[in-house]
Amino acid sequence: MGCVPYPRLPMYWRAGTKLGLICNIMSRDRFLTLRNALHVVEGDSVPDSEKGNVLWKVQPMIDKVKDTCNKLERVPGFYSIDEQMIPFTGRCKLRQVVKNKPRPVGPKNFVMTTSEGLMLDFAIYEGAKTMFGESNLGLGPSVILSLAKSIPPGSCVYHDRYFTTVPLIEEIEKLNLHSTSTIMQNRIPDRATIKFKKDSAMRRGECQQFVCEPTVLVKWKDNKSVLLASNCTGASHTTSVKRWGKTSKSYIDVSAPKIVQNYNKFMGGVDVLDQQMEYYRTFIKTKKWTLKVLIHFLDLALVNSWRLYNNDCVANDFPRNKKMPLLDFRMDIADTLSCTPDHPRRVEGDDDSVPVPRREYKIYRPANAPSAAKRYDGYEHYPISDDIKAPRTCRMENCESR
Repeated sequence: MGCVPYPRLPMYWRAGTKLGLICNIMSRDRFLTLRNALHVVEGDSVPDSEKGNVLWKVQPMIDKVKDTCNKLERVPGFYSIDEQMIPFTGRCKLRQVVKNKPRPVGPKNFVMTTSEGLMLDFAIYEGAKTMFGESNLGLGPSVILSLAKSIPPGSCVYHDRYFTTVPLIEEIEKLNLHSTSTIMQNRIPDRATIKFKKDSAMRRGECQQFVCEPTVLVKWKDNKSVLLASNCTGASHTTSVKRWGKTSKSYIDVSAPKIVQNYNKFMGGVDVLDQQMEYYRTFIKTKKWTLKVLIHFLDLALVNSWRLYNNDCVANDFPRNKKMPLLDFRMDIADTLSCTPDHPRRVEGDDDSVPVPRREYKIYRPANAPSAAKRYDGYEHYPISDDIKAPRTCRMENCESR
């Protein structure tokens, strides 16, 4: 349903708009029955002690996806950590509102990916009391330290200013990891001694740097100023980047430090993951937040699988024009799952008797009724005589003949 989106769910079975890939597999009523009865745990079998977890209704699904992601190989490189929203506007204890997000309302998920967009770990935000180990540093730094603990030494983590503090960078340095991120002005200690120029006093392309071992603080001005912190990259090397000039009405060269280039290059892993999910996101209108979470992680698993498939194609020098795009990959998985037999495969040697072939029944489906304009146009509607073994009732109104 994410590959061919319709504004209303019944349109997948409605005459004129129905899709054979869906309506030939199951009826609309059966789909709605399965959707309403979809659960991953039995409520009566879960002890009351586990129901204190807000996510207990979907925890098995979350654990399965998380365990699979944790088994993926991690090599020294560049990693990105950011927030991801699970779209849901209904009533839910986990619902958050994050401005400037394409889907600003819903449960919030902290995600770690490679710089290319392959998800390696995640943690769902469960409320203000959610902490991930290092609670004395605050929520944001504790998220970074919790997700980055599986990264091999020598890697570099990129994140935004929501998570960044100077003590966090010092803790990351102790783990033999590198960190580069934006940072808020009020999170810089010793602001009395570290004084950056005002934005009005800086020209476009100008940068200013302060070194507080092991942290380097860099302020760079483009159209607006940005403040960055790192323990591996500074402003010693600069190159020219193309920016739009309002006065000249054309692109101009603007000097940018190395830390800005690296941040723009490696920070967007989570955004790439969100973009690929939005291409073919499965939208089903429901008031159950559990169903939204389950569908979100199914879509996420599909995108992650396609990313692994792409990595394998690159590693084996597979021709680029023969690689499956994301849409074909999803359709291929759907076609494979729909062709799965509903009975276990017979194992040779279990029974020496020859199996009796099952009788194949042909499912008769009525053809689409013609429109009223076509029926009453009076143009060459000649009767046709045909030899049918089991004729069906005429579809004309008030007609019971065969």
